[in-house]
Amino acid sequence: MIDLLRINDPEGEYPKSYYTSTVSIQNVLPSLQENIKCQICIIGAGFTGLAAALSLADLGYESVVLEANRIGFGASGRNGGQVGSGQRWDQEKLEMHFGFKQAQIFWNIAEEAKKEVYSRIKRHEIKCDYNPGVIQACINRRDTLDSYDQADQLTEKYNYQNLRKLNHEEISEILNTDFYKGGYLDLGAGHLNPFKLVLGLGSAALTVGVKIYEKTKVAKIEYGKKNKLTTSAGAVVNSDYLLVAGNGYLGNLDEETASRVIPINNFIIATEPLKYGFLESFLHHNYAVADSKFVPNYFRPSPDKRLIFGGGENYTYKFPKNFKETARKKMIKVYPQLKDSNIDFSWGGTLAITRNRLPCFRKVSDTAYSISGYSGHGVALSIIAGKIFAELIAKKSERFDFFSQLPIEPFPGKSSFRWPLMVLGMLWYSLRDRFR
Repeated sequence: MIDLLRINDPEGEYPKSYYTSTVSIQNVLPSLQENIKCQICIIGAGFTGLAAALSLADLGYESVVLEANRIGFGASGRNGGQVGSGQRWDQEKLEMHFGFKQAQIFWNIAEEAKKEVYSRIKRHEIKCDYNPGVIQACINRRDTLDSYDQADQLTEKYNYQNLRKLNHEEISEILNTDFYKGGYLDLGAGHLNPFKLVLGLGSAALTVGVKIYEKTKVAKIEYGKKNKLTTSAGAVVNSDYLLVAGNGYLGNLDEETASRVIPINNFIIATEPLKYGFLESFLHHNYAVADSKFVPNYFRPSPDKRLIFGGGENYTYKFPKNFKETARKKMIKVYPQLKDSNIDFSWGGTLAITRNRLPCFRKVSDTAYSISGYSGHGVALSIIAGKIFAELIAKKSERFDFFSQLPIEPFPGKSSFRWPLMVLGMLWYSLRDRFR
């Protein structure tokens, strides 16, 4: 069986990314060596798991976090760092499928998600390079007009006052590129160094008494009135409640969740510090960008004047050998003036998607739950998801129930056929992007 935790990172250590170069990597926390009993066990020390542990501590609950590799090893420490507004679906689509009342619940939770990120940063004094402003950049006129409609809808129906429409000239001036035709600036969203954030959440959790065990892989789960977890080293954890928060690295630990949440790989590069005169306006404004492709490009400046650029996906388990060059080619299409710039860092990460791109909240049993499948929109949503899990444990289940009732259908086919069918579907969308 393929081990998603090790196939691209055989040592189980952090990638050599720009993010990891900005911090001093701490020594490994102890692994679990003995059998224990606990009130709440959490699998995964990423945004979801750590936010859940912190929110539980706020409510007076004790928890244990089991991490197969290192805190923030997965997508939480490798992503584009955008704290975006809304859900993966825009509000018009949510209204069409669920009605305005439920669409408003989606929106309110997403707005609280951003506030929860800001609150955690301030409360725990996490220095993670947060800056306001995300531009939705459109690759053609049709997408631009759609983005204007979205901006109008958010302003008029949801009283969201943080958007500014951008025409072709304005977006070109701000971004130093003619690649995009228009879009809007969202000053209620922002961007940050996700690795610094997840390490800060980990430190905060340890400070309030959360027990975190690194290099502790869960090999088997037996659900019941008490949950029994067995690690690959043979230690046993018995817990009253369980949260499975492995996301794209879950594998077949929970087969029912794995049938609904499939991992895909995404890739990011970071240039050398840019010379004076390169992308002056873009660096000055310091906004992040996400474009309108189905497989989007996303990029932002770093504090030391690099361009951090994410682009390209693949749908096999292993990272392709040429992903650095693939991402570089996408960057040069947007910024041909960077064709001679060196790429100092390149790394990949595994995220998780659902069929409909809405997050997957599952009640596995009366005492066990899973949350995953943020589909590329997870920095803020994963952190509010942890809080929603804590509410559930405190017998306030309304928001967990809201998400758990969403129609997150399994991908078609048995496990051996599920992946090829998903690959065909994703490749179709990739091809569509090329001809837009």
